[in-house]
Amino acid sequence: MTTRRKRKMSTSQLITSVVMLFLAFVTIYPFWYCLIYSFSDAQLAAQTNIVFWPAGFTLQNYRSILKIGQIYSASSISVFRTVAGVVYAVMITGLASYALSQRRMPGNRALSLFLIIPMYISGGLLPTYVLMNKLRLFNNLLVYILPHGFWAFNMLIMRTYFDTIPAEMAESARMDGASDWTIFFRIIFPLAMPVIAVIAMFTGVWQWNSWFDAQLYMTKPELLPLQNVLQAFLRRNQADMVSLMQGEIRPQTVSPETIRMTILIVTVLPIMFVYPFFQKHFIRGVMIGAVKA
Repeated sequence: MTTRRKRKMSTSQLITSVVMLFLAFVTIYPFWYCLIYSFSDAQLAAQTNIVFWPAGFTLQNYRSILKIGQIYSASSISVFRTVAGVVYAVMITGLASYALSQRRMPGNRALSLFLIIPMYISGGLLPTYVLMNKLRLFNNLLVYILPHGFWAFNMLIMRTYFDTIPAEMAESARMDGASDWTIFFRIIFPLAMPVIAVIAMFTGVWQWNSWFDAQLYMTKPELLPLQNVLQAFLRRNQADMVSLMQGEIRPQTVSPETIRMTILIVTVLPIMFVYPFFQKHFIRGVMIGAVKA
């Protein structure tokens, strides 16, 4: 009986492993395909079917991307909105979550419920558009930052984590004369690094990938982030891509498809490089919030 159970467990584990490997392959392969295509020679890529390896390894596609001036301005805009958006969102969400986690504050639960309502009922796109116009945020980089400083979902995650920090630590500091600002920045904030990493990762990925707000509020090309430039290239047809490359890029060395794949990789890689630095705190923060909830 024991041997049969072991065989059954081994069979089930084998099936589970195969299924998980298949899902991992299906998830990773599209990115791998874009990566190897971006390193492929344009002529060889057009003549052969690329499956797992580049067709004629070359860096010409990336050299060609560096010759497009709009890439530099768009990259700087994306970096600015990501860094500034993360700092702003972490500070606003952190301060709000700390205030709502204080049980001595009157009406904290009612205020939390009030802040959660926009998660289910939104004002809609038209009122938001009119508000941004009234605030004169059109063609203003602050439109990338100010409207996205507070998300109720992030507040719930951070407040849940703050509830796990012993209240005695804050009370002891308060008895020693520390203000709420001192308690938050000297005690709560350093202890909350795991959940801060979670919020920073959520906000950073959203800010880096966001393009719709720029589509609505920006009319100057120099203020568009990298994602909008990628979208513009993906919409270009064959003739437009060739005309764009004339004078700057030798058409015989690249193709519209290799340029598209290369820009796609360029927009994805920064987030992939940043994630390992947050991974340890990210996993811990998510697990603590999940167990507490």
